Amino acid sequence: MKLAFLFLVTALGFSACDAGTGGAGSPTPDEKPSSAVANSAATAPIAEIPPPKTADGPKTIRDFFNLLPDKYFVLEGCDRQTDKDCKKARAEYLKTFTEVEDIKNGYFKGGCDGAQSCIEMTIFKRPDETYLVAVMTSGEMMNDFYFLDYKDGKWTDISEKVVPDFSKKNWYELPRVGTTVRVFSKKITEKGDDYEISEKGRKLYDLVWKDGTFTRK
Repeated sequence: MKLAFLFLVTALGFSACDAGTGGAGSPTPDEKPSSAVANSAATAPIAEIPPPKTADGPKTIRDFFNLLPDKYFVLEGCDRQTDKDCKKARAEYLKTFTEVEDIKNGYFKGGCDGAQSCIEMTIFKRPDETYLVAVMTSGEMMNDFYFLDYKDGKWTDISEKVVPDFSKKNWYELPRVGTTVRVFSKKITEKGDDYEISEKGRKLYDLVWKDGTFTRK
């Protein structure tokens, strides 16, 4: 009897040990060891973060004014040997002579004093998000009008290409609000060998800006 009882207890002990191999401390067929999980996380691909977008050119009337070269507007207070790109002189002009700076409508007007000429600018947005820049400069002995393109750091006078019947004998009144340019004759009040003084004459017609082009109305 004792031998039978001892044999029964021993058999039950072996059965309990076998059952323990499938307990919480051992991996089941659907589980991975912790080392495998760690290795999987280490080798998982990391999503790339795209670089931030950067400015791709001037957008506001102030941007274009700051880039306008001497060919179209001379800053008399600029010492070009010490003031690179006339940045100091340009900032001083803005501080001293700004009369209107309308960022929303893309319009700027700056005054003049003595040798320093005045300037008036407005920008016209094209369907492709680029801009046509209209500039008027005036002083004691001149009034000049330009319609300019800015691309890849270069300015180009495209007045004759984009303005129907463009003429230096005309006076182009740039709009502060809206996109219609009023065109007048340029009345010469005084003329010499190397200068002429002019003023706005009679109204001729309008230039209406639509879909990236001017139409004469």
